[in-house]
Amino acid sequence: MQDPMFFNKIAAALLVALLLFFGLPQLATALRGGHHGGGHEAEGAHPFPQYPIEYAAEGGSGGEAAAPVDFATVLAGADPKAGERRAALCKSCHTLDKGGANGTGPNLWGVVGRAVASHEGFNYTGALKAAGGDWTFDRLSAYLENSQAYIPGTAMVQRFPKVEQRAELIAYLNTLSDSPMALPTPAPAAEPAVEPAAEDATAEEATTEEQPAEH
Repeated sequence: MQDPMFFNKIAAALLVALLLFFGLPQLATALRGGHHGGGHEAEGAHPFPQYPIEYAAEGGSGGEAAAPVDFATVLAGADPKAGERRAALCKSCHTLDKGGANGTGPNLWGVVGRAVASHEGFNYTGALKAAGGDWTFDRLSAYLENSQAYIPGTAMVQRFPKVEQRAELIAYLNTLSDSPMALPTPAPAAEPAVEPAAEDATAEEATTEEQPAEH
């Protein structure tokens, strides 16, 4: 005899299967802490970002720009002895002694103050020849900070990103001369901002007291 509830059981089983099929993903999303809010994501968009996001500091506009550094001020306090130690890196391409031979790079005796691309016997790149001018303290600092960015096409590839390191090295290079260059004068220190005078809160200066009229 056929079970009178047979079709009801089949329908109930199908309903449970449909509920499980469509309901479980929603339940999983809810348990993970799904998105809430009134906006809608673009079709096909992943619910989580696939790249790092940089957030601005709370209460600011991303930080204040660093104050410009006066290289002459840093150079005035630079230690040539520390620069001599840093110059060990230069010796892989340059000689530093007076009358020394050229290597991969030109001899650096007397480099501070001499004309760019002027050392006798060295075959400079066209980029350096076209630069012109002299190797001033500021130009050497800019060149050592990032040689390829300062003079694109130069054969030297070197970076000294810290201004203190560059100052020490240049202070040492300046000693490699029969007549070292005089150091540039540091910029005068900025005067502290003057606070506005506080308002005088005395009743006598703040307001004029009205006198009662006589009758």
